Amino acid sequence: MAKNSKLKQKTNGKSGAKQKQRKCVLMFDDKDRQDFLTGFHKRKLERRRAALEEMRNKLKEEQKRVREERHKEYLKQLQERREALDEADELEDVITATTESIQYDHPNHTVTVTTISDLDLSVDRLLEPQQRDEQNEEEKTKALPKIAGNPLLSKKIQSLTSSLNSLTKQKRRGKRRSKKEMRRRNHQSEKKSSSTQDNKIRPGRSTKAQRRKRTGQNERHQD
Repeated sequence: MAKNSKLKQKTNGKSGAKQKQRKCVLMFDDKDRQDFLTGFHKRKLERRRAALEEMRNKLKEEQKRVREERHKEYLKQLQERREALDEADELEDVITATTESIQYDHPNHTVTVTTISDLDLSVDRLLEPQQRDEQNEEEKTKALPKIAGNPLLSKKIQSLTSSLNSLTKQKRRGKRRSKKEMRRRNHQSEKKSSSTQDNKIRPGRSTKAQRRKRTGQNERHQD
C-alpha cells in the first residue's frame, strides 16, 4: 500500500509540472501570410533602393573628403608661393644704390667727384639676357596646376560610381524586359481572343448523323 501511495504522489507531481508549463498559442493571419508570400519582389526592390541610397551617400562623403584634401593642398601651395614672393621682395629691398659727391675747389674751377655704388644681390643681374629668357620660360612651364579644374576622382570614387552605374543599368534592363513581356502577353492574349472569335464564327465539322439527317430531309423535299 505504501508503494502504491508513493507512485500516486509521483504521478501527481509530474502532472502538476506539466500543467505549470506555459501554453503557446499560434495564430495564423491570412493577410500577413499573403503579404509575405507575394512580397518577395517588393522586398527585393526595397533592398536594392537601400543599397543604392547607401552607395550614393558613400560617394558624396568620399567626394567631400577629396575636395577637402585638394583644398588643403591648394592652400599649402599658395602659402609656399607667398613665402617665395616675400623672399623675393626682401632681396629687392637689399639692393642698395648710394651716391656720394665730393667737391674740390680750385682757384679757376670747381671739381665735383661723385661715387655711385649699385649693389644688386638678385640672380637676374648675374645672368646674361639669354639665360634670363630661359629661366622665365621654365617658370612659365612650372606654373601652379589648376587642381580645382581636375575631376575629383579616386579609386574608391571610381569603384562606387561603377557599381552605381551597373545597378542603374540592371534596373533599366529589368524595366525594358518587363515592358517587352507585357507587350508579348498582350499580343498573345489578342491572338487568343481573335482565334476564339473565329472559332465561334466558323461552323464546326458536322458529324455523320447530321449529314444523314440533312440528306434525308433533302430526299423528302424532292419527293
